[in-house]
Amino acid sequence: MNEFDPKTFAARLKALREERGMDQDKLAASSGVNKTTIARYETCRSTPRIDVAIQLARTLDCSLDVLTGVVPLAVA
Repeated sequence: MNEFDPKTFAARLKALREERGMDQDKLAASSGVNKTTIARYETCRSTPRIDVAIQLARTLDCSLDVLTGVVPLAVA
């Protein structure tokens, strides 16, 4: 099993957010996560709890596997 890579998560979070046409404010409002926290996730200064990661994946309409890098973006 692959280990969680915070850098991959950070890059995926930002890429998926931008792909969906969302800025950090919109993602924060839609997911219930503070904008500052979103910024910290995207810059690898913090990693989310599993419940928060699940909520972000739901908000971004993707699986947790896609968001965490288990599945390549091309497959998503």
